[in-house]
Amino acid sequence: MLIALLSVLFGAPRPLLPPMPAASLFAQAPVQPPDEQEPKAKKPKKEKEKEEPQENDKKEKKPKKKKVAKETAPAPDEPIDDEAVTNFGGPRFSWARHPSMRFGDMFRLDLEAKLQEDGHASYGLGDGLSPWEFHRNRLGVKGSLTKMIDFEIEYEFTEKELTEKDITLGVTPKSKWKDVYVNLRYFKKAQIEIGKFKVPFGLDELIGVSHNDFVYRSLGANYLDPGRDIGTMAHGSFFKHGLTYSTGVFQQDGDNAKSKKIAGGGLTFATRVTFVPFRKFTTSAIGNMAFGSAYTISKLSDDAYQPNGLRGRTVMTQDYFFEPVYVKGHRRRWEADEDWTVGPASIRSEFTWVSDDRLAQGIGDEDLPDARARSWYVLGTWVLTGENKVRPIKAAEPFAQGGAGAVEVAARYERMWFDSSPAGQDVPLRNPRAETIYPSGDRALTLGISWTLNRFTKIQFNGIREQVEDPQRNPVPNGAAFWSRVIRLQFVL
Repeated sequence: MLIALLSVLFGAPRPLLPPMPAASLFAQAPVQPPDEQEPKAKKPKKEKEKEEPQENDKKEKKPKKKKVAKETAPAPDEPIDDEAVTNFGGPRFSWARHPSMRFGDMFRLDLEAKLQEDGHASYGLGDGLSPWEFHRNRLGVKGSLTKMIDFEIEYEFTEKELTEKDITLGVTPKSKWKDVYVNLRYFKKAQIEIGKFKVPFGLDELIGVSHNDFVYRSLGANYLDPGRDIGTMAHGSFFKHGLTYSTGVFQQDGDNAKSKKIAGGGLTFATRVTFVPFRKFTTSAIGNMAFGSAYTISKLSDDAYQPNGLRGRTVMTQDYFFEPVYVKGHRRRWEADEDWTVGPASIRSEFTWVSDDRLAQGIGDEDLPDARARSWYVLGTWVLTGENKVRPIKAAEPFAQGGAGAVEVAARYERMWFDSSPAGQDVPLRNPRAETIYPSGDRALTLGISWTLNRFTKIQFNGIREQVEDPQRNPVPNGAAFWSRVIRLQFVL
């Protein structure tokens, strides 16, 4: 009777079900016919489909302010993974970063050029510093032979020639050859670089000349870091560049330690590591924070008749505030740095420490306390036009192509100073053989603005305020602070 009642209530008669216990029958949920199920199932789906896009549209309106790059071609000095570049068979000419000749995957030859013109103004121009200067005029080639061998040759055309007087005084000419090396990539995690290139030391020094946030590098990079030299280096990376290393042996301790009258250090061992410790643990901005450290040790000789120690000069006018002292034994360098980039902003800092032995350098051939040099800087940058901070800056809307280019502001505060350690028993003196070296240093604040017009051209303006700590070595009267101004026009091909 119950089955008959259900047939009347739910439509057409159905085949009779086998007898079931009453308890099981009432526990089973009533089944609705398909013609009544479909309309009810479709209505909520249609309503959700209409409502969801409306909610998503509201949420997606905010990011529309973000700039989309109109310029998709890479800048000439922009680092690119060569393995990601598609090479077609046969010889061909292309122009992605540089004018380039290619022959499939077997051979690539790129033409490079870096031109920089500077205009200076200060309290007075130092020796050899003119109001306008063709600062750099470099031409070079860079390429690869198969995917296993990279090479680069770069030549500087604006190095000053020596006069007859310089030659008579025994002045050493500065090399016009910059980077001249081959890099063997048979083992990705243990590549071998041979030739003339930068000693792996110093974050600021290792940044390319066309990538700098300021017209001039920091004081420590210019006068304490080694720079380029001839040698052999093993280098590689792990964990998707989360850990990198560079270790090498070089003939001397770099161009920066030498001058026309300073011979510099001898055989040098150098090593550097960088790491990004938080990237695996967080996706927040702190995951981009990178750290690095480096160490070098060099032999020091007193064969030269002039002092062979390090020197200190002002940023632009290049006035001496610390003269080299006599050294012999070993030179030890150590540095630590931090680099953090978040969206359009970046923060960098670096500390450098150098110690030179002075064995048998006293007036009576006695050992003297070590000559010591230290430096540090802190800098910050902000891209006002909204592009993400990269080096080099890439304008999302290049000048004269529907946009105004990219504009970045930057500030750096730094100090470099010299003394001796441990302190001697006598009065501090400025004599190059003094037991206790009279301390001297320089503090500099640099404010800058950079305008990247397109992927080839950049204009930079810097204002530099300096304060030399030793009044007798200050280039301006009464030990006062002074301002210098420089503008640079840069073209990179």
